[in-house]
Amino acid sequence: RLLRRKGYVTLGGKGGERRIIRLGPWRWLLAGYGWLIVLLALVLPVAVLAQAAFAQAWGRGWRLDNLTTDNFAYLLFRHPAARASIINSFEYAGAAATIALALAVAVAYVSSRRLVPFSAALGALCMTPFVIPGIVLAIAFYAAYAPAPFSLYGTGFILVLAFTTRFLPVAYSSSSAAIRSINPEMEEAVRILGGGRGLAIRRVIGPLMKRSLVGAWLLVFIPASRELSTAMFLYGPATRPMSVMLLDLSEEGNFELLAALGLLLLLATFAIVGLGMRLVGRDFMVRRKQ
Repeated sequence: RLLRRKGYVTLGGKGGERRIIRLGPWRWLLAGYGWLIVLLALVLPVAVLAQAAFAQAWGRGWRLDNLTTDNFAYLLFRHPAARASIINSFEYAGAAATIALALAVAVAYVSSRRLVPFSAALGALCMTPFVIPGIVLAIAFYAAYAPAPFSLYGTGFILVLAFTTRFLPVAYSSSSAAIRSINPEMEEAVRILGGGRGLAIRRVIGPLMKRSLVGAWLLVFIPASRELSTAMFLYGPATRPMSVMLLDLSEEGNFELLAALGLLLLLATFAIVGLGMRLVGRDFMVRRKQ
């Protein structure tokens, strides 16, 4: 009862500033701990991955006579399915992220502003796929859409639909948090001045949510581009994504090609995140509190 009337508004008509926490002498210890985590969790694994990707035989280490770029050339120009799998992954992930974000923003806005009865139930439905394992979701989609009259098994459409459903909770949670952080009084001010709800959304809500929406899109796109548990039951010969291609290369035992394809996926992901930082700032994936 005490918290019932508590609001979640963090964006209003007033400006704000970031607060710096003074750590004193502890800053060196915490900085060292942070760099240690980065070294163990990112730098060393990526270095080993890069060594294997550029190696003729990854067990021979960083020797000049062992370095080659043929692994990448083979995957991109001579492998019968690798290049198509790369294109498929990014096409399906991009489509799923766009559709999921559009649905999530619409439901989050309706739910937060209580525009229809039982609007909270819509938000709960958007979060339901979060508790369903990906492999179970894939089996459900196979059972529902593989037989006639749909006959969607092995098509790109069923993969986009499955990825959209799988990661809809991610898009909804980010969209809901962004909308709840905006004071409804800012919309009401537009309407008092003669503007409609559409104008308020386009000129006020949209610009204020730009950072959050780009972050939400990327938070869906990145895991969707490497999703395996859902894709492995639904893909076809012409719609195999990169995650399934990685599994196939692993089963073939060709670790050098596996590492090269994995490094391509990693570099593409870094490039997309870097583009997001370029467009809307380096902290676009961080929920700002003002």
